[in-house]
Amino acid sequence: MTDKFKINIDLKVPEGIDPDAEVRGTIEINEKVLENFTIKQGTSQSYEHEIDIEEGEHVLTVNNQYSEDPKTACVIEKITFDDIDLGVIAYSGEYRPDYPEPWYTDECAAGRTPKEVWGGKDSQDGSAPMFMGWEGSYKLKFYTPLYEWLLEHL
Repeated sequence: MTDKFKINIDLKVPEGIDPDAEVRGTIEINEKVLENFTIKQGTSQSYEHEIDIEEGEHVLTVNNQYSEDPKTACVIEKITFDDIDLGVIAYSGEYRPDYPEPWYTDECAAGRTPKEVWGGKDSQDGSAPMFMGWEGSYKLKFYTPLYEWLLEHL
């Protein structure tokens, strides 16, 4: 069964050293690109999409693909499904950074292996998957009917 499904995502890029620096990326559902985005430092942007979605399992992905300033981050401020703010449920998503080389190899060699996954439904350390300080991907798995998934995660 196919239903209309509304997705709202609020993204921001905090203030940094270079006011002209920007973050670029994509918003995807089930590996289908819904939006390519470019956000300048110190600004926020909201993205809204209404899509046809089949009942079953799905993945929402926000890809932080480019940051010219290494001190720039892409922050997911809010995710809303069908006008329901997911709030803390969004923290059950996972952020997987794409660490740059040779930094990553140097850190591992020095015994300081960076975290591979931030957040996740079983995260016990309070890590914040919605703050993407490195280029990488945030993924939130969910299923429809939405209300069943929401009840399971409250």
